[in-house]
Amino acid sequence: MKHFGEDTWEFIRDDRFIQWVLFPDTTNTAWWEQWMADHPTQVPVMQKARNMVLALGKAPQPAVDETLLEEVYAALDQHLLEDRAVAGAAATPVKRMARYWWWAAAAAVAGMIVLVSVYIEKRHSTEIADTLHSHMENQQLVRINTTNDNQVAYLTDGSSVVLKAGASIKHDIFLLQAQREVYLKGEAFFDIAKDANRPFFVYTQKVGIRVLGTSFNVSEKNGNLVVTVKTGKIAVYNLADKQPHSYVVTPHHQLRFNASTSAFVADSLNDRELAEIQPEAKIQPFVFDNTPAPKIFAALAAAYSIKINVSEEVFGKCMITTTITNETFENKLKIICAAINASYTISGGQVYITGKPCS
Repeated sequence: MKHFGEDTWEFIRDDRFIQWVLFPDTTNTAWWEQWMADHPTQVPVMQKARNMVLALGKAPQPAVDETLLEEVYAALDQHLLEDRAVAGAAATPVKRMARYWWWAAAAAVAGMIVLVSVYIEKRHSTEIADTLHSHMENQQLVRINTTNDNQVAYLTDGSSVVLKAGASIKHDIFLLQAQREVYLKGEAFFDIAKDANRPFFVYTQKVGIRVLGTSFNVSEKNGNLVVTVKTGKIAVYNLADKQPHSYVVTPHHQLRFNASTSAFVADSLNDRELAEIQPEAKIQPFVFDNTPAPKIFAALAAAYSIKINVSEEVFGKCMITTTITNETFENKLKIICAAINASYTISGGQVYITGKPCS
């Protein structure tokens, strides 16, 4: 294959890979994140295949050189021959109307390859404004929503927090401790990434909340702290108790805490009441089409309130087309760096990108 190698085809032919790229969810994202961690040298090839597949759903299939298409058909014929030989079945050459869904994807991928070097149409890129005021306080990052609209704060573990007007959170920059801890003031909606080895804690002035992976809202109404669960379950307890008793809250339920009486009251919710806690701010995937690498790093820096040092002179000509969804902050860095043959280091609460210019 003169346009791409066997290693690229291995990804394109993998149903699990296609499912993850086109329809990511918590389970398949976790699997492929672990795969990248275990196979760092293969990440650049994987990213190339990923970008090819992503391109399929974002643009009409372009006109394709017939010679290149014949190369695709021949390659797929060979793959089917090999696969069926292993299975002991009779091989049937690939036809243009074959019902192998991955065949259609591969053929369209080939069409997109023709345009890789001349692709200039910019459809859309994620624009993430620096809408949260941030500063350091006692070696922790404080992020405050000073606007009147809901704003999304991304956490490096893959979690996100929608901060309502005037709300703030404080936490370690990279959440590298044995347990993930966030201190909240005001109202916020949490969508927490699962990590069984590192439970997540939210602390308010009076109440602590422990969770392994779920989504829930924390607010204050009529002097009561109210915790409402959308998915999963959480444990809520009074921080003032020397031997605190935890109250488990399950989906479609909420728990009210009266600070003056230290009493907890449980309520169930109907669909309308539950819908009222849904944040208006939408969690967007990081989508970039033919975008300079420094601009992508700037978007990450704004989303996470983390300074990323990257040279415009070195990486300004490095163009990337990718969609990054539920990955952690570091996996996002790995994917971008792999695409431009760069590397990163974390020091002093900042990220430093190094590498050679793109030709």
